[in-house]
Amino acid sequence: MSVVVVLDHVTKRVPDGRTRRTILSELSLEIAAGELVVVQGPSGSGKSTLLAIAGAMSLPTSGTVTLTGEPVSRLRDAHRAELRRDVVGFVFQELALIGSMSLEENLLLPLIPTGGASSAQKKRIEALLKRFGLSERARDLAASASGGERQRLAIARALVRSPKLLVLDEPTAHLDAENTANVLSVLTELRSEGLAILVSTHDARVAAHPSIDRVVQLRTGSLHGS
Repeated sequence: MSVVVVLDHVTKRVPDGRTRRTILSELSLEIAAGELVVVQGPSGSGKSTLLAIAGAMSLPTSGTVTLTGEPVSRLRDAHRAELRRDVVGFVFQELALIGSMSLEENLLLPLIPTGGASSAQKKRIEALLKRFGLSERARDLAASASGGERQRLAIARALVRSPKLLVLDEPTAHLDAENTANVLSVLTELRSEGLAILVSTHDARVAAHPSIDRVVQLRTGSLHGS
């Protein structure tokens, strides 16, 4: 399996009054294609920061990040943003959907920076809506979607540009057992298709799922576990 993302001795410090607080300390992690890795840890342990750095949304204070062979830390902001758009799909904890737009329009959003959807991309969006059971609601407002539909929509949107790495922050936080099982089924399929997946969660149902390759614990800025 090819390695998709590498974090090598990554440290992240942020201003905290007159000092700088260390969120991540000398942290190293690799995720390969077709691998599903779960990060657990208490609130405030730095899970969201780890996801942001792995997905090239944020830069480390020190250490290196490599994404599909590209040294992220050395890229200029514009080039890093381009790499992130092409390689990484994000599913944020709050989902970041636009409620006043239709489900279909929400899927079109990732394509705006590159001039809108091509005919091939429009077909891909149609396929994603069908895959996630959202075709019949494609023109309904996202605000009218159920919790499970919104979660599936957020995952579908993250896949629009055919990423190599999918990053999900607490994807089952507000879902019942049935919808949690649906999300885990989707992640299992995507893993089998060769996508590298990094999930942050407090949910024991996610960590215990048989499709998970590794569960690591983030404590005091360092990773522990398999």
